[in-house]
Amino acid sequence: MFKNYIKTAWRNLLKNKVYFAINAIGLSISIAVSLLMLLWVFDEYAMNKYHEKDDQLYLVKRTIPLEEGVLDVYAGISYPLLNESKAQFPEIEDYVTIGATFEDNLRLENTDYRAPGAFTNTAFFQNFSVPVLLGNIEDLDKKPEALAISERLAKRFWGEEWPTKALGSPVHIYDNGDFAVAAVYEDFPVQSSIQNDFYYGFQRHLSENDWMLEWGNNGMQGAFVLREGTNLEALNQKVQNLFHENITGEFKEGVLFQKFSDNYLYNQFDEQAEVSGGRIEYVRIFTLAAIFLLVISCINFINLSTAQAAKRAGEIGVRKAIGARRNTLIGQFFMETSMITATAFILGILLTITLLPYVNTLTNKSLSMDFNTPYLWLTLFGVFALTTFLSGAYPSFVISSFKPVTALKGTSKEQKGTISFRKGLVVLQFSLALLLIISALIIQKQIEYVNQKDLGIAKNHLISIHQDEALTQKYEALRNELINAEGIEGVTLVGPSPLSTPASSSGVSWSGKTQEQENIEFALLWTAHDFPETFEIPITKGSYYAEGSQDTLNLVINETAASLMDLGEDPIGKTIQFWGNQRRIIGVTKDFHNRSLYEPIQPTIFMLDPNDAGEMFIKLDGTQTKTALASVQAVFDNVLPDNPLHYDFLDQEYAASYSAEILTGTLAKYFAIISILLSCLGLFGLAAFMAKERTKEIGIRKVLGASVQNITVLVSKDFFKLITLAILLSGPISYYFMNIWLGNFAYRINIPMWAFVLAGALTLLVALATIGFQAIKSATANPVNSLRTE
Repeated sequence: MFKNYIKTAWRNLLKNKVYFAINAIGLSISIAVSLLMLLWVFDEYAMNKYHEKDDQLYLVKRTIPLEEGVLDVYAGISYPLLNESKAQFPEIEDYVTIGATFEDNLRLENTDYRAPGAFTNTAFFQNFSVPVLLGNIEDLDKKPEALAISERLAKRFWGEEWPTKALGSPVHIYDNGDFAVAAVYEDFPVQSSIQNDFYYGFQRHLSENDWMLEWGNNGMQGAFVLREGTNLEALNQKVQNLFHENITGEFKEGVLFQKFSDNYLYNQFDEQAEVSGGRIEYVRIFTLAAIFLLVISCINFINLSTAQAAKRAGEIGVRKAIGARRNTLIGQFFMETSMITATAFILGILLTITLLPYVNTLTNKSLSMDFNTPYLWLTLFGVFALTTFLSGAYPSFVISSFKPVTALKGTSKEQKGTISFRKGLVVLQFSLALLLIISALIIQKQIEYVNQKDLGIAKNHLISIHQDEALTQKYEALRNELINAEGIEGVTLVGPSPLSTPASSSGVSWSGKTQEQENIEFALLWTAHDFPETFEIPITKGSYYAEGSQDTLNLVINETAASLMDLGEDPIGKTIQFWGNQRRIIGVTKDFHNRSLYEPIQPTIFMLDPNDAGEMFIKLDGTQTKTALASVQAVFDNVLPDNPLHYDFLDQEYAASYSAEILTGTLAKYFAIISILLSCLGLFGLAAFMAKERTKEIGIRKVLGASVQNITVLVSKDFFKLITLAILLSGPISYYFMNIWLGNFAYRINIPMWAFVLAGALTLLVALATIGFQAIKSATANPVNSLRTE
């Protein structure tokens, strides 16, 4: 019987080549896109979950009460809390210190290498799944000069001879001093959000930064390794009590635990410190978009199958008359569906493999079709089964339900329910396509807004260079040569980057400060005197620090800070307390966006402290960038010949901070294009079939005097109504979901109405062009040939 199923199915498919081709092409494209997106989704979910102790690793975060009961979640935690918690609570097996990743130049003999790294303790390697290939990793805690490097970096240093040359070799890190390689660890897998190539010991970092011994500091991240079976809620309360015992303030900070592997996808919190989203939002968006495309292709299949059902009435009648059961017929039609799906699957997998390199470039991933992994086979089987069921279930039951007597008389007609169902699917299909198109337009508009928004600060034609000890010592010589060099418009020191200011402090007091304002964090910037001039930031009140001064008695703040402290129309000359010292306000800068557009502008304090700024910024003449960069290189070669020059463009760093949004916009655009093409592909097949079914009617109408225009309208009007209904339905749904997405931004666009009009007009235009082609073809056919059709 199974062999007979295959033969019969194959004959039927060959009889309907256009039907077969449309379904196979549509399904193969949607399957390929769905598989690519599922590979990306699986990779996102797998991030950081490879650690053997995944269920025991928890990041420790702070919750900071702000005004009106709002809680701010801060990733930084203090070292004393980690250390004392482990000492007092047996539920904590160990703690890990996690320094912020930074890039630096490492020198081995006379060669320089640039690589990312951080500080940590031995517990990081003992509890995270980072195998040590060579050496003694415990030296990180015991020897100040100990350095652990990745296998990748070791190969860059010594090639394939690294196992015999690495240990004990001296390495100079420009901003951190001299080290000796104590261990080599295996490279982090691609499923790790951490990709550092070197680590030095936390104890060395602590010895040079004794402020980290303060309970209220937030200079690093930290994680606990909990014993199995630990009651998280009870332990959290213990740690929180310990924290409260060692800090002061009416509105005390709290402690929040989050599973280390969860932090990658869930890193946004609401005003009550509950997880509210993060990268998971984009994972969900792409998963839904992939499902939408699969559904659109399945709708094509269902519509064409049910439309062709009446043509097979005679076949069904004969089969039933000679004793075929309905279950047998259902099996027959599911076999046909399976053959189409299988063909589409083979094409889809080949297309997936072909497109993988482009997708990896687009998403900055290393996705692959590894057929040795069980989850891939489960995914393929799941998508195949889902596609076959969605495509074949309804047509199989419709076709197998024909009554033999009616079918054999040749009078079988589609039931109204079947026609209505098909129309509903067309509406659903185009509603999904429109949802993707409208979303893509709005996302692109928000991204344009982010990139083009006036931040109140210059970001174009500015390069940043990390400020190490050598640069600090030679800064004046560098600056003097640079400002006189061709193509250079300004030079200053500031840190951290003024577009991203993670450093903050609540140690600010002023007259009239309320208890609810106790924990408000002020962003901090360490600057040189020419910072506002280089970044084109207006001074709205007073003045900035004078050149050549060593000002430790005064402060400059931004407008948001002045408004928050309610300093009146003229805050100049008024005093506030900063870190326990009285400081006089000498200037107020105009507000600029010092954080992501997801957040409001922070109250900010600008300090005159160029030596600790951290970054050197050089403003280039935008009309001669190449000349300016050559000038920078020449000056550094002259003043700091032993320091390799490495710079980053500030506008590129800014754009990179919105990489997830840019990726979303790009993929949404592709999804929108593919969805409308798939929808119109099905519409083309359906219109062709409907026009063929009405061949005789069209011939009669032409004989009676109907024009080409009249017949075109006759064939097209039903589809026009369905697409118009889809436009009306998709608009409110798109508005609702896009409003939620835009709500994540503190600064956002208003949803433009033209996006709905443009999406609807484009969809209608493409759809009508598709239908119109078939309609005009039918309308211009010779009526003599049409009237011969029976």
